[in-house]
Amino acid sequence: MTDTRMASDTAAGPGSPLGEPASGWRRALRRPDVWVPLALLGVFLVLWALVLARPTFLTSFDVRVRDHVQNTARSDVDGAHRWPLIKSVADLGGGVTVPGVPVQIQLPMAAMTVVSLICAAVRRNWRPLAAAAIGFAALGLVLLLKAIGDRPGPGMAGQALTDRLGYFPSGHTGNTMIGYGTSALILASVFTGRHARRAIAAAMTSLALAVGFSLVWMNYHWLSDVLGSYALCGAALFVVARVSGTMTTTTPAGAASSARSG
Repeated sequence: MTDTRMASDTAAGPGSPLGEPASGWRRALRRPDVWVPLALLGVFLVLWALVLARPTFLTSFDVRVRDHVQNTARSDVDGAHRWPLIKSVADLGGGVTVPGVPVQIQLPMAAMTVVSLICAAVRRNWRPLAAAAIGFAALGLVLLLKAIGDRPGPGMAGQALTDRLGYFPSGHTGNTMIGYGTSALILASVFTGRHARRAIAAAMTSLALAVGFSLVWMNYHWLSDVLGSYALCGAALFVVARVSGTMTTTTPAGAASSARSG
């Protein structure tokens, strides 16, 4: 009887076909590159469900935040927004009009395209182009979700955008996170030094936070629009990082082997 129990324990051990899948999943879920994007997706899905349900909870939260911010942001004299430079920061997540060009040039997408092409040529590698393709696909998903949600904006008197796109998740925030974020990750795959990568990460984080703040300050978006876009696009950037080669996964066995060889 004892031998039978020992045999079954051995068969279900970590090195066996029965025990390894569960152990593998546990190890995977402990990795930041797995649980962080899953947590971000969870945050987005909660906000997304609340937006689709049109609940008073999320709306009342956004209204309270909007009123508090606008009381601070607007001048007591003429009601105009203080610090006009903040509008220019918000515009970094959108397009600019160039004389002679019939359509606006979307700065984040232009940056992502240029950086991916240059880095692909420098590295002589397809990864930057594949990362940019993932970025464009993520931006398409943002547009699709905006259309499905059809959420009115804070300054639209209960109406959605004229081109039938809602405000959740924030498009300007998504453009910033994906367009500039993908560019930053591609650059980090070329400039692999620790200080260079830290500088790139700090610049990208500051830009993303600045654009999100400016959108709420200018009353262009609800706070939950910005937070939802942070969560969704932040999760997408983990995929971009993997495709671009910026982030690699090393198994414990591989790490031990590398340590022995080094």
